[in-house]
Amino acid sequence: MASGMAGLRFMQGEWDVKADVMGTDGAWTQTPLPNETTILPVLDGACHREEMAVAHDGGITRLFFSWSYDKYRKIYRMVSCDDAEGLMAVMEGRFEDGTDTVVIDDVATGTATRDAEGQPIFRRLASTKTSENSFTDIVFESYDGGQHWLPVFRAVHTRKPAATAESGAG
Repeated sequence: MASGMAGLRFMQGEWDVKADVMGTDGAWTQTPLPNETTILPVLDGACHREEMAVAHDGGITRLFFSWSYDKYRKIYRMVSCDDAEGLMAVMEGRFEDGTDTVVIDDVATGTATRDAEGQPIFRRLASTKTSENSFTDIVFESYDGGQHWLPVFRAVHTRKPAATAESGAG
């Protein structure tokens, strides 16, 4: 497996997205957004960036994500921010040994959002390369400091077909 940012290159590109939220019945329910996204390398590949809109509870939240790799601490980091809370969350983690899944969370950084009572809602992201042309993100939440995680959001990414010279001809 590639190390550093090379290990995350599978995420770069243009993607069709099928997104689901976890229902109260424990079943995934499809949500209309995001339905596509683009993940671009930034700073000569030192990091990459993504912007997307997510539909939830009758509203839409816009977010950005930026991934990097700390070569000194040997840890992946992702920062994210949204237009609903404006919180700059920082998540850290690593690839699970022997897998194509990178797992990051905000427990160590302490940048969790807060509920109405002021209690932290920690988040974890597991991003798994499922083929050369697909990957799946699953977002989890924890209400007990990271002891237990509940899945809340899933995004299955399928690479968009490359445009051909003929498709642009008129």
